[in-house]
Formats: sequence, structure tokens, C-alpha cells
Amino acid sequence: MPNIASILKDEIIRLTRKEFRQQVEPLKKQILAQRKQLTSLKQEVEALRRGVKTVSKGSRQADPVKKDPDAPAAAIRYSAAGLRKLRERLGLSREAFAPLLGASSQAIYNWEQTDTRPRQEFLEKIAALRGLSKKQVDALLERAAQKKPARKAVTTRKSSATTGA
Repeated sequence: MPNIASILKDEIIRLTRKEFRQQVEPLKKQILAQRKQLTSLKQEVEALRRGVKTVSKGSRQADPVKKDPDAPAAAIRYSAAGLRKLRERLGLSREAFAPLLGASSQAIYNWEQTDTRPRQEFLEKIAALRGLSKKQVDALLERAAQKKPARKAVTTRKSSATTGA
């Protein structure tokens, strides 16, 4: 005859496992559903990030530069090669380009040779010129030429002491 204690012990283990499975099975299903939901949310977030990235790239290329008076000064990018390419794209010499910025042709030369860097006021003017066409720049140059008065001839007087009078 089998030992009653071992039979009782086996039955208790069987019932415990059965009860444990009944309580754990819904939790397993719930965990599986949450994992699937988490995976789908991660995929959705990644898709949104890619969408934002493409939209931001497209908007930077399509939208003209908008001036914000509160924007930090570091927002304007500058390179000497970019300045030279801008000037060449507009078909202007340094002497013709200088009045657009209100600088001297020597300053333009120094900026293009990376000897010096333009001040913030000139960087803003350069950034404004980037979005203009050749026709718009020609119109600006014509207006500047019309506003500029003709130079008067400078005459020097000789003093009476040097003339011998």
C-alpha cells in the first residue's frame, strides 16, 4: 500500500500548480499584449522621427530665411568661399559688391581670403543678399547709385606765402 503522506503531497503539488497556472495565464497574456503594444509604439515613434526629419529638411530648402529679431546671432552661417560664390553668382566684382554691404572692396577681399571675419551687421546683410536674384541686386545697385550724390572736385588753395605775394 502506498504511503498516504506521499499521495497527499503529490495531490497538493498538483492542485498548487493548477491554481498557479490559472492565476499566471492571464498575466502572461497581458504581458504579451503590452509587449506587442510597446513594439508598435516604438515603430510609430521611429516613423514620426523620420517624418519630422524629412519635413524639416524640406522646409529649410523651400522656405526663405525668415528674420526673427530675437533670434541668436549664431544662427547666421558664414564661410569665405560662400561669400565669394555669392558674389560670383551675382556677377559682381568686389568693387561693385562692396556698396551692397556698405563695406569697402578691401574688406570684401579680406573676408574672402579668410584674413578677417565680417561683423554681425555685415553677416546679416550677406544673409539678406543670399535670397536675392541678379535682377533684384541690379535694382538695388541702381537705387544706390541714384541716391549717391556726385562728388565735388576738391581744389586746394595755395597759401599766399608760397606764391610769393
